[in-house]
Amino acid sequence: MKNYAAKDIRNFAIVGHGGSGKTTLSEAMLSRSGKINRIGSIESGTTVSDYHHDEHQRQISIHSSPLHLEWDDIKFNLIDTPGYLDFIGEAISSLAVVDAAVIVVHAVNGIEVGTEQVWNYASNYKLPKIIVVNGLDREHTQFDQILQQAKNNFGSNVFPLQLPVNAGPGFNQVVDVLRSELITYSTDGSGKYSEEELPEEWQEKIKGLHEELIEYVAESDDTLLEKFFEEGSLSEEEMREGLHRAIQDQVFIPIFCTAATENIGAARLMDFISKYGSSPVDRATVQAENVNSEETVDVALDGSAPVVHVFKTISEAHVGELSFFLSLFWFCIYWNGSSKYNTR
Repeated sequence: MKNYAAKDIRNFAIVGHGGSGKTTLSEAMLSRSGKINRIGSIESGTTVSDYHHDEHQRQISIHSSPLHLEWDDIKFNLIDTPGYLDFIGEAISSLAVVDAAVIVVHAVNGIEVGTEQVWNYASNYKLPKIIVVNGLDREHTQFDQILQQAKNNFGSNVFPLQLPVNAGPGFNQVVDVLRSELITYSTDGSGKYSEEELPEEWQEKIKGLHEELIEYVAESDDTLLEKFFEEGSLSEEEMREGLHRAIQDQVFIPIFCTAATENIGAARLMDFISKYGSSPVDRATVQAENVNSEETVDVALDGSAPVVHVFKTISEAHVGELSFFLSLFWFCIYWNGSSKYNTR
């Protein structure tokens, strides 16, 4: 197994209201990365993360499920979480150990109670966020309304990095604001896509959004701002570090478009996460509580000492108790009777 440097790891939780498509999005990512050879079905009980017989019976996620894949020489550790409020504890504990939250929104139902809840929990942990509007191949989708809902609920800095071209049955095209291009996905479920120049009817709108994006990014880098004023534009490569910093600082919150059941949109979402997403390096410290004095301290995530955080313990028949944790130096210290600190 390849050893990844901390900067080349992306730990994130996929969260959202129940039924928004989190498990299917996880399946699309696994499929596109080559970890599985087809996208499983919730109805038939063939998804990777919904493995428990109770989940097969109810056809919903009940447990948080850690998954992993490799994409563009970056290691993804992702946690597929339940969305129904009865199991919100699974999502909360998952958010406690990751570096970012991917918040999935149903393309027809829009922002729901569960969406707002996981947003607030992610904010409590000071996590960068990415919004994914999923299910754009359904009838009666409402992307524009959802975008406005998101701005109203979460702030005016919510920004569409993609716009759907042909939302509804047959959906397979988006315009990409970052690259100013049209992306067309294959309809064979492979998740592959092609890139081409923007159609004329989109050029003016995307130019305006691209300039707005540059202004967001340049807020974190005066050099970029000067270059933008001098040249009138910046390439994706020139914006890379500024874009990464803007994501960490939540200067803007990007929105992506997907139809996970058809494996449409997952590849570009993973491209973005691999290039600009949060790594353990971006979280210099985490707060922990001294179990003896209840004093709050900052624990450094610099690799100077092993740091693990157990986020889930279950009891399985014929196996016993199983504890799930993320460990590669940069997560919260947990108390097991001998450790000094207990997580908050």
